[in-house]
Amino acid sequence: MKLYEVNAAIMNAIDILDEADGEVNETTEKVMEELDALEMERDRILEYLAKVVLNIRSEAAAIKAEEERLKKRRQVLEHKEERLISILDRECAGEKKDLGVATLSYRKSESLEVMDPLVTIAWLKENDHADCIKIPAPEVMKDAVKKLVKNDTEVPGVRLVTKNNCSLK
Repeated sequence: MKLYEVNAAIMNAIDILDEADGEVNETTEKVMEELDALEMERDRILEYLAKVVLNIRSEAAAIKAEEERLKKRRQVLEHKEERLISILDRECAGEKKDLGVATLSYRKSESLEVMDPLVTIAWLKENDHADCIKIPAPEVMKDAVKKLVKNDTEVPGVRLVTKNNCSLK
């Protein structure tokens, strides 16, 4: 029997007992025995459900522990990769190099470094470049200011930094 069927049968048995008006006879005794059996069946089902929940909880905890272990392992491997790439970068000194199984290459990228945000924000406001400021907290929008600097506009408090990014493929 399913739990909802057991609960429905218990309710039916209780209804039969209510109709008996407290009279004890063969029918009420039979209903009481049936009610006891239904209660035992219900307890068995609830115990089973509790066991299922405990198993699921245990399995979820084991999976979480495994995730954490794998995350730590991934982080160690990523850190090791960064160290080895930095060695390759140092030894190749910015030159593209075919290493047989892989090619070490470089690409240039530029990023804007804001040295004094308050000075930069004040200048942007004074010179009608409010579109380069993030609202509500004033913050320099680096992409927009970078375009200004690339168009030969001198913006105080910033400088264009050229980086060499190493990649191994």
